[in-house]
Amino acid sequence: MSDAAGARFAAASTRRRPSRDALLAAYGTTVPDLVAPATVVLLCGINPSLESGATGFHFGTPSNRLWPVLHLAGFTPRRLHPSETDELVRRGISITNLVHRSTARADEISDDEVRAGVPRLTELVERVAPRWVAFLGLAAYRIGFGRRGAKVGRQAETLGSAGVWLLPNPSGLNAHYQLPDLVRVYGELRETAYS
Repeated sequence: MSDAAGARFAAASTRRRPSRDALLAAYGTTVPDLVAPATVVLLCGINPSLESGATGFHFGTPSNRLWPVLHLAGFTPRRLHPSETDELVRRGISITNLVHRSTARADEISDDEVRAGVPRLTELVERVAPRWVAFLGLAAYRIGFGRRGAKVGRQAETLGSAGVWLLPNPSGLNAHYQLPDLVRVYGELRETAYS
C-alpha cells in the first residue's frame, strides 16, 4: 500500500464507529443500492448489518473480510474502507442486498423475505445490466432461487442477461472459508469478469 493510500485508509478507519444506541436504532433501516454507471459486477449480499444501517455504507463494518478479499483478489488496488464507495464505482462494482432491512444477524431474516427480494433484484439487474451478479452467501441464493444444490462458483443459469456467480459470505462468522480460500474463489470471478 502506498503512503498516500495508507493515509486515506487510516483517515477513513479513524472515523468513529456507531455507538450501541445508534446500532440499536438502525434496526430495520435500509441502505440505498450502490450503483456504478457501468456495472461489471453487482455484489448481492443477504441484508445490511446494523453498522451498515447506522452508517449508510454497505458492508459497513471496516473489519468485514469483504474489504481485504476485494483487494487481495484483485478487484481493488488497495484495501478500502466501507466509506470509499467512489473507488468501487470507478471499478464497475455495484452493491445491493436481497433483503433491505438492517439486522444484527442474517438469521433474523425469514426465507419468505429472501424470496420476496428476488423480483426487486431482477428489476435492478434489468435496469443496471451488469455482466455478472455475484451472490455473497450460499444459503440466501439457494433459498431465493430454489437451487438447493448450488455450489460456489459460476452458475449455469443467468439473471436477465447477467451471468450468475455464487460466492461464500465474507462474514467472519463463516468459518468454512478462511481468508486465503475467499481470495481464491473471489479471484476466479475477477479473472472472468475483467478479462
